[in-house]
Amino acid sequence: MIRLETYNTRASLERIRWKSLFVLLTIIVCSCIRPISAQTIFRDSVDLSEVVVKAQRSYNPHHTISRKMIIALPSNNVADALKYMAGVQIKDYGGLGGQKTINVRSLGSQHVGVYIDGVRVTNVQNGTVDLGKYSLSTLEAVSLYNANKNESLMTASEYASASTVYLTTKRPDSTSVVLQASVGSFGTYKAATTVSYKNYGFVDVAFASSKGNYPFEYHTQYEDTTGRRRNSDIRTIRVEGCGFYKGVQIHLYHFDSERGLPGGVIRRLSDTYTDVGREWDKNTFVQISWKEVKENVGLRAILKYANDYLHYRSDYKENISVHANNKYHQQDIYGAISGAVGLGDWNFSASTDYRWSDLTTDVRNYKYVYRLDSKSSLSAFYSCNNFSASVSGLYTRVADHTKGEAKPLSRFTYNALASYVLGDWTLRGFYKSVFRAPTLNDLYYTLVGNRNLKPEYTKQVDLGFTYKNKWVDFQTDVYYNKVEDRIVCLPLKGSYQWTMLNYGYTRCLGVNTAANVRYGSHAVMISGTFQDDRNKTDKSEESYNDYIAYSPKWSMTAIYSFERRGVSASISHMFVDKRYWTAENAIEEPLEAYNCTDIKVGYKYKNMTAESECQNLLDERYEIIQRWPMPGRRYTLTLRYEI
Repeated sequence: MIRLETYNTRASLERIRWKSLFVLLTIIVCSCIRPISAQTIFRDSVDLSEVVVKAQRSYNPHHTISRKMIIALPSNNVADALKYMAGVQIKDYGGLGGQKTINVRSLGSQHVGVYIDGVRVTNVQNGTVDLGKYSLSTLEAVSLYNANKNESLMTASEYASASTVYLTTKRPDSTSVVLQASVGSFGTYKAATTVSYKNYGFVDVAFASSKGNYPFEYHTQYEDTTGRRRNSDIRTIRVEGCGFYKGVQIHLYHFDSERGLPGGVIRRLSDTYTDVGREWDKNTFVQISWKEVKENVGLRAILKYANDYLHYRSDYKENISVHANNKYHQQDIYGAISGAVGLGDWNFSASTDYRWSDLTTDVRNYKYVYRLDSKSSLSAFYSCNNFSASVSGLYTRVADHTKGEAKPLSRFTYNALASYVLGDWTLRGFYKSVFRAPTLNDLYYTLVGNRNLKPEYTKQVDLGFTYKNKWVDFQTDVYYNKVEDRIVCLPLKGSYQWTMLNYGYTRCLGVNTAANVRYGSHAVMISGTFQDDRNKTDKSEESYNDYIAYSPKWSMTAIYSFERRGVSASISHMFVDKRYWTAENAIEEPLEAYNCTDIKVGYKYKNMTAESECQNLLDERYEIIQRWPMPGRRYTLTLRYEI
């Protein structure tokens, strides 16, 4: 009765915020429980200073989760770590096998570049990256930069994204063999082994499977559904290896999976599914990078080959939607070279890269297409006393080759960044313009493709500051984003056929705040975001000035972690405000605000480690995507043995 009452009456937003505040205060109080010596404080604060100095020298806002925090989090993949960063929205379609994409400051998933050791992960078909495919177990750090890094040996592609996610692979500091096994709710099993050779490399192999049949409840004014997710199973095998020798790094990756796609929950009075599909994925890449820096001269070179296979099937008798059984095959060859030279207070760099990508598919009337994408950048960096600045220009040319191809695109974009250090304070700001070319799906997909699409432009302005001392790293940024010629899928007038169109522009005003505090064995990380993301296309339309779909006005995260004498513990909390999910806010009620709290405890004795975690501790029932219910309370037990 209590649960039905909770879902049949709209939860008060004020009550949710107080609930969120209570958990946050609990985290902060926990961080101050154990008194420690002044010597311990000093030693730990020196370590923090070494990490944070990089943030203070950076011209643009960024947030990094180190390996120590990664281990403390109850997390499974990269998306689970990124969701705690300011300005981030993760689109999660539910369960272990649900696709997970990232949206930063409401700019869209296609404007976020994901880089593994400085090399971009690409998808020429739809432009998005499923973060659920990448494990945290082999990473040293996960970093999110608004704009991009500020290094002299960056590749040209790194300047081409509105925001960038950097996944840094961990170089092994010991020779070891680690065996790990996990068991969890909803028939989830995992097994992994990592063989490492100190300083030179590792091989990591992991297997995971889950029935994914978690229960859900869906209550609205018009329906009352209690059921269990069906056809949401997943099986994955991941093999990853990395080798290091002087300035050379070789990275190999293979991911193989089969998963069920249960679809969204439709209005019904039972949990019988009428729309199901299945998906098979095979993703492989090998990349080689070389970097050499001597005195005031540096060189960097990269070569990568990627091969991706996708099989999607929905031609089952019980389905009522479009029946399909299609296979897609993508290949990608990428090469880049960068050079830099320092002259006094100045540093100059140049970079060029070239990418060849193709897509073959058995979709009806879809012609073979390959894309040539070249980028070149010039950058200048100046640093004198407490002032630093940089400017860069990027020239991009994109050309497709197929029957009835779209016109080639040639564009020039630029960015400018500056910072000033005043004691413990750093003032900073940046301006950046970028564009994204339409994907091959946008241009050539049989049912919706439009070969006359224009590129989508994004302009960003950011002003902020950082405060850092021995114990605290605090930063706040105010930003303004504008997206022109946004690419959307809309129905043609007088027709049931949908097509891709350039549709007006949106603007976003926002504030991001983040803080990291370390005190002996305790660590606290807090982030908060306010943003006002509106449609500013046409004043005569009803949707003018409405909020953009899936953009919460308020969001907040907090993590407290503790580690001492083999005992580790963490508690993390996330609050997300209500979100509209339609272009016109008045059409449907928004998704309700939600809180989600996770805990994790562990104990290490000699070579054996035991960990237990509980996600969604308070069994909150919520959705990130409309009618895709997320799992409720779930548990995982992990045993790890190191030889």
